[in-house]
Amino acid sequence: MILDAKRLAIAATLLLLATGSWWLTRTVAVPEKTFTGKLRHDPDYTIENFHATVMDEHGRRRYTLSAVHLIHYGDDGSSELEQPYLIQYREGSAPIHTRADKGWMPRDKSEILLQGNAVSTRGRDPRSAGGEIRTDKMKILLDS
Repeated sequence: MILDAKRLAIAATLLLLATGSWWLTRTVAVPEKTFTGKLRHDPDYTIENFHATVMDEHGRRRYTLSAVHLIHYGDDGSSELEQPYLIQYREGSAPIHTRADKGWMPRDKSEILLQGNAVSTRGRDPRSAGGEIRTDKMKILLDS
């Protein structure tokens, strides 16, 4: 009799654990992840021999930007530039010419980050003797 009661208790315990496991997997299921492609960082377009001119509110050139290759990413709106060349124009002073091996611009196009053999040169003008800056990395604010 004792042996049968032990077997019955073990069977009841196992049945209770099995039922609890089944209930737990049904109620605490991990939600399925659906792939929407939003986490990908793939280019949505590329441009060869890119050239753009940005004007101010009076129709004067603020800067021109060109590159051998531009890659634009739609997920974050950023752009990568290969061999970027930037010319900034300011009234009353000589233009500033800047070039590098690579460049990166965020979605708002407020700045450009240059990397690899970055060289910025300003010619002589009545207000300044001009000069040249050489560095490996350079950040240029385009809205200032």
